[in-house]
Amino acid sequence: PRLHAGIMAGGRANHAGVRGRAEVEGDRGLRDAGGMAAMLRINLGSGQRRFEGHGWVNVDCVSRPPDQVPDLVHNIMEAPLPYSDVDMIALVHVLEHWVLQDGIKALTECYHALKPGGSLIVIVPNIRALAKAWLRGEISDYIFKVNMMGAYQGEAGDSHRWHWTPQELLTQAHDIGFSAASMFDWCPIPGAESLSRDWWYYGIEAVK
Repeated sequence: PRLHAGIMAGGRANHAGVRGRAEVEGDRGLRDAGGMAAMLRINLGSGQRRFEGHGWVNVDCVSRPPDQVPDLVHNIMEAPLPYSDVDMIALVHVLEHWVLQDGIKALTECYHALKPGGSLIVIVPNIRALAKAWLRGEISDYIFKVNMMGAYQGEAGDSHRWHWTPQELLTQAHDIGFSAASMFDWCPIPGAESLSRDWWYYGIEAVK
């Protein structure tokens, strides 16, 4: 059976099945000036952090106009990503919103959607650094709690449900089958210039 997801177009949802690179290039204009295939990048759980241009497709399970409208409304817990042969997937402050088992499922689905050599970037709160700063009185109770529990915006999925340590996340990536996984070096990523290093979160990069 074909998988279905709502493609946001003018605020209305259309339907499409599993989509390969050629089909995505057709409706997203993912070609460079010379007509060569550009990179296909997925910003999964885009929320208020949209990435623009450079092959980015913003995907989220909910649309919240006017400032949190993804290109594609899709719930990865209900069906796999409707893309294949993806160059890069970014999970930026998303993984902590799932319970452990669902987080592992999401990471596994990302692995399947990536092409060989494709990269998964995962950024999550650094709970050890946050806890230390809180105990030293360097951040308020509210800042500590909102980072631990999540900032509620009216959806149950806004809550944080599982926090990952770096070693847990790196080990899980290897267990899923990624060929390499290491701490993210915060190298610039075209279209995702809003990604920057800070003390209260960390990132890993896993390569298929």
